Amino acid sequence: MTDHTHRTLAALTACSNPVSAERQPEIRLLEDKLTGEGIEVKMTEGLFVPEGLSPEQRGKELTDCFRDPRVDYIFDVSGGDLSNMVLPYLDFDVVRNSRAVFCGYSDLTTVINAIIAKTGRWAVNYQICHILYDHGREQTAYLLEKLLPGKIAAEDLEYRFLRGNRIQGRILGGNIRCFLKLAGTEYLPDLTGSILLLESMGGGVFQMMTYLEQYHQIGAFEKINGILLGTFSRMEEEQQKPSMEELVLRMVPEHIPVAATRYVGHYSDARAVVLGREIQLSSPSEII
Repeated sequence: MTDHTHRTLAALTACSNPVSAERQPEIRLLEDKLTGEGIEVKMTEGLFVPEGLSPEQRGKELTDCFRDPRVDYIFDVSGGDLSNMVLPYLDFDVVRNSRAVFCGYSDLTTVINAIIAKTGRWAVNYQICHILYDHGREQTAYLLEKLLPGKIAAEDLEYRFLRGNRIQGRILGGNIRCFLKLAGTEYLPDLTGSILLLESMGGGVFQMMTYLEQYHQIGAFEKINGILLGTFSRMEEEQQKPSMEELVLRMVPEHIPVAATRYVGHYSDARAVVLGREIQLSSPSEII
């Protein structure tokens, strides 16, 4: 068991689609794994309601986790489609004054970026369940040595540049589809001077083309300083052409630098990104 001078308390939530009955043993295994590493776990009621809670109930559960002064991290284990429905029921004053850090990915892109927009705080793009899968040992070490101590670094993403050689700005975004659900709402952060992070599990060439066009139409490419691409699982596994990298270089204005990493997305070796925080990405020739 890892020795911690401070016993971390992690709350587990499900703000998106209900956790199926088939996945509930996995959540219990996650609880055991975290406990075995010296992390105290707070399980929310919604994790074990196969039909799910109402948006209002899910929003209240998440607010209560932020309100609990003992909670250090909130790890959302869900995904799918429904997380933006909790946003009207979050008490962002409670979130703003909380010490807890929210972590999730995929559909939780909506919650992460709403927290940034409404409170000015940052949150983490990361799926805690990765400590259970084929890269579990590596992910557990990453959790204990990087994420929990607050040592998440852009260099750990091992990014490469597709165009340009330097990007600096507040990193926003996440899942390419889910981030667009915030368009036109009060929950979309200001993209001015930002780095736009984009990744996806599903979707093919035509879906990605229409998403990129929507980013263009909402004025994102007129505001951002650059793009960081994560993985696009279905496209990569099916070797679809043109690739996402080719699409972005074709559809995004040429003056916008573009970098890419295989360590953000839905694969089980993915690492964390602190969204809402300013970072700098540089090619080796630019690093002093």
